[in-house]
Amino acid sequence: MREVEIFKICKGHPNIVQLIQWFEDDNNYYMVFEKMRGGPLLNHIQAKSCFTEEEASQVTKDIAMALKFLHDRGIAHRDIKPENILCTESDRVSPVKICDFDLASKPPTLSARFPRHRFGADCHGSENSVSRSLPVVHSEPDLASPVGSAEFMAPEVVEAFTGDRFKYDKRCDMWALGVVLYVMLCGYPPFYGQCDNEDCNWAQGEACDDCQQNLFERIQTGEYDFPDEEWEEISDDAKDLICHLLVKDVRQRYTAADVLRHSWVVHEAPQTPLSTVTNLIYRNDSARDITMMNENFNAINRMKAERLANGQLTIDEKLRIH
Repeated sequence: MREVEIFKICKGHPNIVQLIQWFEDDNNYYMVFEKMRGGPLLNHIQAKSCFTEEEASQVTKDIAMALKFLHDRGIAHRDIKPENILCTESDRVSPVKICDFDLASKPPTLSARFPRHRFGADCHGSENSVSRSLPVVHSEPDLASPVGSAEFMAPEVVEAFTGDRFKYDKRCDMWALGVVLYVMLCGYPPFYGQCDNEDCNWAQGEACDDCQQNLFERIQTGEYDFPDEEWEEISDDAKDLICHLLVKDVRQRYTAADVLRHSWVVHEAPQTPLSTVTNLIYRNDSARDITMMNENFNAINRMKAERLANGQLTIDEKLRIH
């Protein structure tokens, strides 16, 4: 099971949720995780009377540490969003840990390293303490399947979904981090879908083709702003980091290592109170899982992407795609 194997690689990392034990029967997998007393990130922030820029900086550092660890080992998470960022303690935001590797990419030669076990594979045994011995993988994992949550999808993942691109890589996680940071600082996402249909329930988490199309178009333009009402008091350093993450050209987009070197993360950020607590309009159920949208279209594009990667598409099929 890929998710279990990845959690084994991440054993002991302070910013990745720890798998305690897992079980398997004929029909299901069961995973037992450490207790995260603070709950999901945005729920924790909403419960606070005040959330500051300094706290947002600490959370950003925690996430970047986890992503650097994963990316160095050739793993892309592919579903970075507030629901998958959990607060360790109930009385403070940081440290946070990322969770849910259901959509993560498979590391190189992973299955050969970890044989499967049934019924009670303990994740604390010495035989599973492998994260220290794994080498850093500098190559980019080539990904084809467009997966993730719509509001946090990078432009290249949107293009994979619409059929305009057939490969992307781990740098999609850095765009998602930029969206998470934007939401933390103001309470709403930089890109959104909105239509004029009276019966549209997109804001309540339901599917809407028009809203989805509008959202994807906005993401693909890469254009967003910092409205004065929420952003006037936020530091230029924080905005600068966002501007280096929400970059369409993946070659220019910050890596996790770049984030950890950025002055807003390295030096103590301002204690500026943010409007996030009172202004938080992002809803947990609005992060629509892309696998629920246009499933047939998604499956066709995934099949074509895999065939293209393997050199199996005919000339006529390639012409129809382009």
